[in-house]
Amino acid sequence: MAKVRAIVFDLFETLLRDIKFDFDSGLIYIHENILSEDTDKDEFLNYAATYWKELYDKRSEDNSELAFEDELLDFKNKYGFKVSYPIEEILFNCALTINTTELFNDTISILEQLKLLGIPVWLLSNSIFKKNVMKKFINQYDLEKYFINTHFSADYKIRKPHKDIFKIVFDDIRKYDTSIEMEQVYFVGDNFEADVLGAKNFGFTPIFINRKHDTDINSKNFTEIKSLNELLDVIR
Repeated sequence: MAKVRAIVFDLFETLLRDIKFDFDSGLIYIHENILSEDTDKDEFLNYAATYWKELYDKRSEDNSELAFEDELLDFKNKYGFKVSYPIEEILFNCALTINTTELFNDTISILEQLKLLGIPVWLLSNSIFKKNVMKKFINQYDLEKYFINTHFSADYKIRKPHKDIFKIVFDDIRKYDTSIEMEQVYFVGDNFEADVLGAKNFGFTPIFINRKHDTDINSKNFTEIKSLNELLDVIR
């Protein structure tokens, strides 16, 4: 393995435990709190479950990404809003409603140790919410201060494992330090296809964090850790 010069982390199930992801609860929040009073609940949910679900399902075919902001603005045009809250505030409340998360016990300690070692870190996450919302989301846990920069798929309309989103991050890393080579960037993530294979196919050095202790998935024997605490042994 090449000597590590930079580390890119995935977010969900890597740094944050995804306790529950409930997309429908976000739609119900919008209907109850945001949309015009005369909006029929069943008609609204049916519209979301047909037109928008088809668009979201398409992501698995071409690794495109949809921003939830686009969906919300479509709802505003179609049904109207009964409130004048800023769009960003509504989106943040939706993100909180949809995603129930908590910090893993090893997250802060590893980020602090990497900081002490002088190893710069970035964040790259698939997310239907853009950076302006996700920065607020991760700062519930005071995380942003650890990263040189953060990147979320909704801002680029592509998602991991698409090579172009890894290139966006690598270009950002090279702006920070032009001497860092591709294989000197370690990518730490839990999703084998999106994170491990995606990073490897681009040219990063993948680190598979297998918190669920799945014994069948890592058939190619990529470097594997069971917790972030083991990352220090890998980079040393």
